[in-house]
Amino acid sequence: MSAAKTISILGCGWLGVPLARKLAAAGNHVKGSTTRIERLREIESAGATGFLVKAEDGKWTGVGLKEFLTCDILIIAIPPGTKRNLLSKHAAEVKELLNHITAHSIFIQKIIYISSTSVYKNANKIVTETDVTELAEADNKVLAEAEMYVLQSPIPERLVLRMGGLTGYDRMLARFFAGKTDLTGWNEPVNLVHRDDAVGSIQFMLDKKTPAEVFNVCSPKHPNRKLFYESLCAKFNLALPAFITAIDADWKEVSSEKISALGYSWIFPDPFRYSYTY
Repeated sequence: MSAAKTISILGCGWLGVPLARKLAAAGNHVKGSTTRIERLREIESAGATGFLVKAEDGKWTGVGLKEFLTCDILIIAIPPGTKRNLLSKHAAEVKELLNHITAHSIFIQKIIYISSTSVYKNANKIVTETDVTELAEADNKVLAEAEMYVLQSPIPERLVLRMGGLTGYDRMLARFFAGKTDLTGWNEPVNLVHRDDAVGSIQFMLDKKTPAEVFNVCSPKHPNRKLFYESLCAKFNLALPAFITAIDADWKEVSSEKISALGYSWIFPDPFRYSYTY
């Protein structure tokens, strides 16, 4: 990144804190938000200024909310909660945040929304960014709606990054498969991204001009679920999972060709080579 900027990260959690650390180390003024007071120390230890900010009853609240939102670049990295609640209010909260920014005349040059490849349906093919450009085309419609609000906002530069399944460090996904039987989808390609590449791709895109752009961020290699999780369980001495060998056609492979063609250099292009601290 060229000149130092003021960057606010809405949602300093498993991804946001290491991102804040990298951005602060590069000389930027970084602000990070959390909904939990006990997380403020962790945010500040990463070199960022911590803020307590949350959405409550359809409104965004927090001491210093306007100060937090006053920035060159706003990164929205809050979990949508759609795995636990299909009726998540996440999209409405993103919409309200953007309305709040406009209503209070807060100028932000660039907004980056961290989305997920769960927006894509299992279409039995390689999917690209153009496979979901309208709400009706999406599987996860809450995320797709939030993306729409970001891409249509009056902020000059708008960017959506659709992340693959986030993994690496202490998030070692094979523990969810270890010892289980009758697992389906053995032949499905995995669509994952190591946290280092999630952080790296965000850093890479900070200086790119994005009037309204969408990029997938997913490791270019896609081993099938059976091979990948058996290998990972063996590596960590966990009981091997047992997959049903019938072919399951319900799959998708997420292409990251667009961001690769722009020049992003992958730290972990191959999920078999991911590093963990598990």
